[in-house]
Formats: sequence, C-alpha cells, structure tokens
Amino acid sequence: MQDREIENLLRRYRPAEPSDALFDQITKLPDHRITKSTWPWAVAAAALLAITVGLHAAVVPAPEPLPLVDGARVQAIVDDLGGSPEVRVMAESIARREAMLERERLALVSAPDPERR
Repeated sequence: MQDREIENLLRRYRPAEPSDALFDQITKLPDHRITKSTWPWAVAAAALLAITVGLHAAVVPAPEPLPLVDGARVQAIVDDLGGSPEVRVMAESIARREAMLERERLALVSAPDPERR
C-alpha cells in the first residue's frame, strides 16, 4: 500500500469536524428556564450535605481518655534508652502504648467467651 491509500482509508474513520454553529451554541448564555430549575437541586444538595455532616458529628463517639502512664515505667524506659531529655517523650509514648495494650488484653480476658456455653 502507498501512503496515499493509507491516508484515504484513515480519512474514512476520522471523526468529522464540528460544525461552525457549535461554538455559538456553546458560548450562548444558558436558557433562563434551565437556570431556574437548577437552583432547587443545588439547595437540596447543600442541605443534604449539611445534615449529613451534622449527624456524623453528633454520632461519632468521643475519644477514650488516655490511660495514665506509670512514672516508674517511663523512667525505666528512659534509663534503658540512654537517659537524654529527648528520649523522655518517646518513653512516655511507649509507656502509654503499653498501658493501652494491657488494658485491651485485660478486657479480652475478662469478656465472657460465647463458645464456652
């Protein structure tokens, strides 16, 4: 096949160019009736969004209070990590995490097992 033949075949499958009147149709101001009918939907969508956010804020439970951290445990971690002042923040975080895990473990152990019945 020659290039000209290929171009002729491709021309058959290329999309047609838009008409000259299309640009005028796109750039015209929208019909007044369409603009009027859009407002109720926009207001309803905004109201639905506000209600959803409000309900979500009312239903989300408050975070659990942080467990108290044992000062002796924090000091032991600080001593193990070198004793610098920067380490104290990390040691408090580690001790707090350990306390939360211990509390969760105790809750699991004390919870009744439904399979034992």
